[in-house]
Amino acid sequence: MNHRSMFLLGGVVLAILAAPGAAQETLGDLVASGGYDWIIGRWVAGADDGRAVEFAFEWALDKHMVLNRLQMGDFGYLGLITLSPAGEEAIDQGADSRGGTWKGTWSPEGDGLVRRVEHMNPDGETRKGDIVFSRVDADTLTIAIYAVESSGGRSGEPWSKLTYKRQPAKAAPVRAAAEATGRSANYQKLGDLISEGGYEWLIGKWVASEGDRRYELEYTPLLDMHAARADVKIGSFQYLGMVLYVPSREEIAQIGADNLGGAWKGTWEQDNSDAVHRIEYTKPDGTRQRLEHIYVKVDNDTLEVKQYDIAAGGSRGADRGSLTFKRQKPAPQAK
Repeated sequence: MNHRSMFLLGGVVLAILAAPGAAQETLGDLVASGGYDWIIGRWVAGADDGRAVEFAFEWALDKHMVLNRLQMGDFGYLGLITLSPAGEEAIDQGADSRGGTWKGTWSPEGDGLVRRVEHMNPDGETRKGDIVFSRVDADTLTIAIYAVESSGGRSGEPWSKLTYKRQPAKAAPVRAAAEATGRSANYQKLGDLISEGGYEWLIGKWVASEGDRRYELEYTPLLDMHAARADVKIGSFQYLGMVLYVPSREEIAQIGADNLGGAWKGTWEQDNSDAVHRIEYTKPDGTRQRLEHIYVKVDNDTLEVKQYDIAAGGSRGADRGSLTFKRQKPAPQAK
């Protein structure tokens, strides 16, 4: 691997790193050591009102990440589970199809797992809960949802408790968007801001080349454009992130991780016709680096990404160079 400085694309990293030192523990290592591999898969239950409720947990990035999906009627959720930058606990962040954002942590409880979450609605109101996953057998689990009181304690009785059955691995995937009904809430979503700013052209797959190195960048809409997925691939390096909008803070955020153990977070802003992504990257050893990427539309099929350091005071620092990407045609649909 060429020993070059990192080049972050579109708010996602192009990490061209020197060979790593001591191996870092991955989320997969943590799950395996605790014996929690049983939770991976697709699970379905029937709610009291007759609707199907579907959870799915899917490995990504060489087991550095789990994609956490939920679908219940027209409500959809997608989250990313990764190790915290310190590597001490599993953290979970995501968005839903009603403008809500979620963050939380995972911890063991008996033979099961607890996901403590904080949900923020589009108005900025927050509430906390515990989602308790209990293994019954290899193909059965129960999920109980409890309110968390202001003291931090769990309420005595669950708000909901359902029994889920494991589904075949090749069954239809969880839907990524709410399709059954339209939006009823009065709030802006990520798709609205993308349209208002004229950034729809960014959606799709882009490729750049430099010497014999190929850089792949792709943005995919999720959850009826309440969020977007960001993928980067450079050789064996991979990054997966999520772009989401927090209406109460009027902030576009991006979170993600890579298959070398790095953690990424940042925000997006508009600078005239350009899109600016400010990023903080935490390496597996805990050291951090801050960078700024500017996305410039050359034409409908050409994108230039410029990179700058972020100075100590937060201002734009030294110019780190740029790459030019070309749009790729979508893959043909399977018949």
